[in-house]
Amino acid sequence: MGRRDLYAELVLPRLGEITEWIGVTDEATIAKKLGISARTFGTYKWDHPELREALKKGRDALVEDLKISLKQKAKGFSYTETKTTERQENGKKVTVVEKFDRYFPPDTGAIHLLLKNLDPKWRNDDRETMDLKREKIDLEKKKAEAEDWEGETIP
Repeated sequence: MGRRDLYAELVLPRLGEITEWIGVTDEATIAKKLGISARTFGTYKWDHPELREALKKGRDALVEDLKISLKQKAKGFSYTETKTTERQENGKKVTVVEKFDRYFPPDTGAIHLLLKNLDPKWRNDDRETMDLKREKIDLEKKKAEAEDWEGETIP
């Protein structure tokens, strides 16, 4: 009798679930849900391309969902909130369902983030700062190289 193939038994049948879990929990928790150690899970990722693909698919789906949510938050949106309560009327238990139309206004933080990442003109406010930081780093590198080359410091 051979050794049990835990990957085929515990992981492979649950690749669909793993794809959905990746956005909700970390890989150590996924391993625990599967009944294996985090180290074994890491080994399986290395050895099994279909597991890596399931994890990538889960991450990609999460990123798309987050983009949609961020866009929605930036633009503002309407939604219906439902409240269910039970109360006594004339000695009888009555369930009352109330619906409220709500509006979530545009969020300036979400707007700024989207514009900063999507509109090149919007980024210009940071471009000058980034250019100055790059110049400073280049000068520090040149100074460090000169110190190493000559064995002395440059004022």
